[in-house]
Amino acid sequence: MAKKKKTQLKPVSRGFATTSVAKKVEPVEEEIRPEETPADPEPRIGPADADAGLQVNSNASGVEDAKAIALQAIVDSNQDKVAKEINRTINLIEQDRRFTQTLPELELDQSFVDYIAQLAIEYKVLENKWSLDVSQEKALTRLGITYGVLRRLGFSESRVEECLRSIAGIGLEEAYDWLYLHCSEQELSGTSYDKESSDGLTSAPQTPSSWTSQTPSTPRTPSSAQLLLPQTPTIPMSPLNPNAPVFTPSFPVSPPPKDLGRTSDVIDVEDPNSEHAKIRAQLFELERIKSGKDASLINELQIKLKKLSQHYFFDARDAEALYRVERENISASTLRARLQGLAEVPSLPSPPLVDNPPVKVATPQPSTQPERDIFDDADEGGLLEILDEMPATATDSQGTTVKIYDMSFPKHWSGRTPEKLLAEKVSKLDKYAVVSYSDLAGVSRAKRASVKVRWVGQTVDEWSMVDVACYDDVQARHYVATMALHSLSHPSKEGGFVVDNVTAASVSFVRSFPACLRDLWDEFEEARKAAANSHNRNVWDMLQSVLDTKINSNELDEKENRRGLGAGATIPSRVKPRREVQDTFSEQLMLEFQARQASSVIIPIQEQRNTLPIAAHRQHIIETLDSSQVLVLSGETGCGKSTQVPAFLLEDQLSQGKPCRIFCTEPRRISAISLAHRVSQELGDPPNAVGTLASLIGYSIRLESNTTRNTRLTFVTNGIALRMLEDGSGSGGQGTAFDDITHIVVDEVGVRDAHNCGFLNVLIVYGSETWLTLVSRVILMSATMEADKVSAYFDGCPVLQVPGRTYPVEVRYLEDAVEWTKWHITEDSPHARRLNDNFYKGKARADWSEDITEGIDNDSDDPDNEKVQLGKRYSAKTTKAINLFDERTIPYDLIMRLLEQMCTDGEEYSRYSAAVLIFMPGLREIRRMNDLLMEHQYFGSSNFCVYPLHSTLSSENQSAVFDIPPPGIRKIVIATNIAETGITIPDITCVIDSGKHREMRFDEKRQISRLIETFIARSNAAQRRGRAGRVQDGLCFHLFTKSRHDTKLAPQPLPEMMRLSLSDLALRIKIMKLQLGKSIDDVLSRALDPPVAINVQRAISSLVKALTPQEDITPMGVLLSKLPTDVHLGKFLLVATIFRCLDPALTIAAALNSKSPFVTPFGLEQEADRAKHSFRTENSDFLTVHNAFASWRRASDNGSFVRNFCKRNYLSQQNLQQIEELRQQFLGYLVDSRFIQVDASFVRELNRARYSRGRTRFVMVPHDLDSNSSNVDLLNAALVAGLYPKILSIDSQTGQMRTILNNQQASFHPSSINFGRKPADFGVNYLAYFTLMRSKKLYAWETSPVNDIAMVLLCGEMETKLVADSVFIDRKLRYKVSPKVNIALKLLRAQLANLLAKQYRGKVLTESLMLWYDIALMILGKVNPNQEERSIQVAG
Repeated sequence: MAKKKKTQLKPVSRGFATTSVAKKVEPVEEEIRPEETPADPEPRIGPADADAGLQVNSNASGVEDAKAIALQAIVDSNQDKVAKEINRTINLIEQDRRFTQTLPELELDQSFVDYIAQLAIEYKVLENKWSLDVSQEKALTRLGITYGVLRRLGFSESRVEECLRSIAGIGLEEAYDWLYLHCSEQELSGTSYDKESSDGLTSAPQTPSSWTSQTPSTPRTPSSAQLLLPQTPTIPMSPLNPNAPVFTPSFPVSPPPKDLGRTSDVIDVEDPNSEHAKIRAQLFELERIKSGKDASLINELQIKLKKLSQHYFFDARDAEALYRVERENISASTLRARLQGLAEVPSLPSPPLVDNPPVKVATPQPSTQPERDIFDDADEGGLLEILDEMPATATDSQGTTVKIYDMSFPKHWSGRTPEKLLAEKVSKLDKYAVVSYSDLAGVSRAKRASVKVRWVGQTVDEWSMVDVACYDDVQARHYVATMALHSLSHPSKEGGFVVDNVTAASVSFVRSFPACLRDLWDEFEEARKAAANSHNRNVWDMLQSVLDTKINSNELDEKENRRGLGAGATIPSRVKPRREVQDTFSEQLMLEFQARQASSVIIPIQEQRNTLPIAAHRQHIIETLDSSQVLVLSGETGCGKSTQVPAFLLEDQLSQGKPCRIFCTEPRRISAISLAHRVSQELGDPPNAVGTLASLIGYSIRLESNTTRNTRLTFVTNGIALRMLEDGSGSGGQGTAFDDITHIVVDEVGVRDAHNCGFLNVLIVYGSETWLTLVSRVILMSATMEADKVSAYFDGCPVLQVPGRTYPVEVRYLEDAVEWTKWHITEDSPHARRLNDNFYKGKARADWSEDITEGIDNDSDDPDNEKVQLGKRYSAKTTKAINLFDERTIPYDLIMRLLEQMCTDGEEYSRYSAAVLIFMPGLREIRRMNDLLMEHQYFGSSNFCVYPLHSTLSSENQSAVFDIPPPGIRKIVIATNIAETGITIPDITCVIDSGKHREMRFDEKRQISRLIETFIARSNAAQRRGRAGRVQDGLCFHLFTKSRHDTKLAPQPLPEMMRLSLSDLALRIKIMKLQLGKSIDDVLSRALDPPVAINVQRAISSLVKALTPQEDITPMGVLLSKLPTDVHLGKFLLVATIFRCLDPALTIAAALNSKSPFVTPFGLEQEADRAKHSFRTENSDFLTVHNAFASWRRASDNGSFVRNFCKRNYLSQQNLQQIEELRQQFLGYLVDSRFIQVDASFVRELNRARYSRGRTRFVMVPHDLDSNSSNVDLLNAALVAGLYPKILSIDSQTGQMRTILNNQQASFHPSSINFGRKPADFGVNYLAYFTLMRSKKLYAWETSPVNDIAMVLLCGEMETKLVADSVFIDRKLRYKVSPKVNIALKLLRAQLANLLAKQYRGKVLTESLMLWYDIALMILGKVNPNQEERSIQVAG
């Protein structure tokens, strides 16, 4: 009981102390303010000073220094918005880092990484020019954001300043690049510790070094695991068990001391119930914390309980009630004591990093000295000491002056103490942290204290009273708790700016403080703000210095550039204004023309010309062009428009002595050449004078231009005409060649190919924009065009109709040919319908023949199974043959039978056999027909001349068809639709029309423009039969039924602009030196037949890297416009050329543009599949095709062996020959565009192979362009560079394939060598494909594994997030990449793009780019950097 009385004296003592100092509240309030020491003027304070620890300057706002005022103005205006932007950026980075953890990781050999960094530093690839495009104020703000983000990411102050002074600009990305290139791996991995940043900006006033934060500084470099977020104090957290229950302490959280039970050895027998309750409470607490070390104590207490329960006065019911009260009292008092800082905290072991939750918070530790009662120590003064006044200052044993504060509370104050608030704050930040208090050595009678917070992970923060003290221990703990509470409420952000992100609501507890604590809090806050402003001023001063340096350097560079450019220098314009041609008179021209007209050679030719129907309209044409700029001339076949109209214009101009330049465009090379020779002859030129100084006539076709300075009339192909608008071939090398042209004649407007449509589009768009000043006259001519439609297109220009001069032609159809020749077929015939359906499917066949399989084109029209009803004049056998015949095939034997009937057996039609023209779909069919004729005993004799006619043949071979054979010799011409328009073979008397042609169509399924074999239109049929009535009555056999002609053939062919992807034409529009419209869509929408909008958008989207987002053409786009292939395959060819693996690339591109070399005969599917798999290479359909082609090429050295080779391996000889022809065509285009440099002998060899007749001649790619073809990885890299974004992603969990464009699930097509295999077995993340078609499923036809590094370096638009350790390609391909690998890939990709662009422009690579080229090929080719001999050859 005595102890209880002594305890009751404490409130008296505390009340007395409070009363004694109540009168001194006012003066004490003045004393506790920080000492106002005179501040030095603020010169420029470097950031190093700020980092070392800022001295608080309470009157910094009153400094009159102009620089300090200016810096403070910057702080006031910029700090808040900069801080918000920094916080936003940091939050985004944190989100990106979390997302990065889910991505697949991309790795690169460390030796490559080191070498790339060495190259980048040596050749200073990051040093770029920078120009100030905003105001200096905004530039400073941007620089502040860059600085703040870098410091918050953990880069040291010195590193950041070095970076900002080294980079040219002020942006974050540029700073990231510099830091990630120059910082070590240790810095970037977040393991370095920056001591510069451990500043105590939020420490208490007067005690700037009174506490030292032992919380480890956040690493000075970014790490994926930790960011310095603004609202969160820097409290390291250890991994915890998320399933652990929330722990709410009701007693000291540490195990009770071992003498806890032993303190109650003396049992109060007067109250056994109370003692029993206390021991039970102790046992409950020991069992709750499950301390295994106190088992003996628990046993001892249980023994005491047993003894107490046997006491005479023990009552179990009373003991239970007391136990409950005891538990509640102990819990409440313990919690209150812990929060007020009065409970003892024994030293705790560090919480183990295990799944069991560690202890949360220990109650504060009281002073080790016992609390003193005012009556206990008489030697120290007793009551007299109470009456003495506490001094304002005191001196400790070391001579330090200590200020003494009175922190007494009002008598009846009952709010929460600072100790309790601090405990709550710590618990919110880390519920396992421990707060403990300690009393420091006193000064005189004053008391000092310190507080420690031990966070999880053994890190400690400590706040101590060094040069301040209070009246007693309680006040000292109030003071130090308030100090710690303020510090934690305004956490110091290590690095960067100091910004107060604390809201008033978060520190609302200050309002409940007594006046002395509120004043103390205000002092802390004032000191914190002063320190923050001082620090921020120093930072902005440094940033202003950095920006001034950059601006001055930039101004010097601009002066140097202006000095180098010279005064008054101008940049030449790309487009030269159209030059007006003056109507000047030249007497010399007139006299020369009159001399030509007087020649005796001209007179008979002139008489013959006058007999043509067009001659009667000569004057009308000339007069119409004098009054109108455009004339539409619809002339029927044989009227003479193609030869006479250009000559009329030339003669009219020369007769008046007017200088002129006339261009006549033709759809075919042979048309341009033959017309040039014919007009030259009619104007009196010597033989073979075309294109010489002695002639006024010339022509220009691809690879051949015969013009001179004297040329006045030039016949050109439509493709050449378009290219003339691309090149700067006008006067002075600027503008276009059309700037000097006086007349343009567009022949065969009805041939609506893309070149012709594109040229017409240029005429109307360009003419409409310069209509008033346009000098050129335009004549549009055709026999099949819709004249009124074209006239309306050109604003209602005049139309002239000219009749033709032809003889009647007798028309016969398929049923007539079958009836006349008695031709018949059976159900097992290659031309029977059932064979090409499912009749033979699954049935075994003893053998197969390519003749059976090659007649059907998988891309041709669907078969028509309708029964044909013929008239009574046709026999039943004819009806049966017609209904059994598959019209998709070419009936070669029927054609041979017709020729035999006309030339040998039949007298009725023998008069038509002098010259026969056979129309075939393509070169393959021409060759087949030619072989049949040459092998025939009659047609292969000297009595017949057989001429193939195709656009790929040489000009000499094409011109031979115009030769009239000697009497008794008959002529057979086998041609494509090249003989349909544009040229006239005058002696043709009979036409055999297969009814087919090949035209370019955009395949919606395959997403590629391809040559498709299809039926002709009715207008095509009329043109073809018109070829037979030039010199006499003619005969024509159409090998399709009359029913098909009348009901199923289209009236007009669909213009190419409406059926193609338009990629090629889109590129042509962009490279023309004319401003045709605002965009590609705008230009094409004004065409005569506007293409479908979706095709326009598809074309633009497919031009990856050929056009910029602003639709400006790139150097690659210029080259692609000259390659007659799909844009993706064109890119593949260009990249493969640069990578020196051209030969397999040519094969793959040619195979994808033609039919597959693999055939699958019905009934032999398994054998064919096994043969195909024998050529499998690297799980790639593309490489498999190349392997098969290369094997066939080697076997072709032996003519007799190659057919057996093809038969044994189920390969199509004709398809392989077509692939070789396309290879040569692509190679020729690469040579023509000057993208590859070869010697003249190779060009001659290539031309001989391309234009030769007979057996296929191979052209081997020069070794320097094919030195790396054996490296499969390098070839795959070029392939994915071209095919992207045709990519399939492989789900590692499900193994499914999905397109990256629209996330559709895809499967291997049965024709793919990968059919039946699991994509996950390939060991890659992605596959490239070329064809994607949907039937029952979405099938990928041709696929190949792709290297992730190749896609990162060569594909799409790359987004590198260095601070998040991630790389994105078009936001579709995502990878996690380590810091150094990330910057290495970014730098290598930039340099690789640079060298590719230079190669596309035809420029020589510099020494540094050659090194980058070397390392790029090694990485893409997966070459071991440590091997002595490399398999990669670099460009020489």
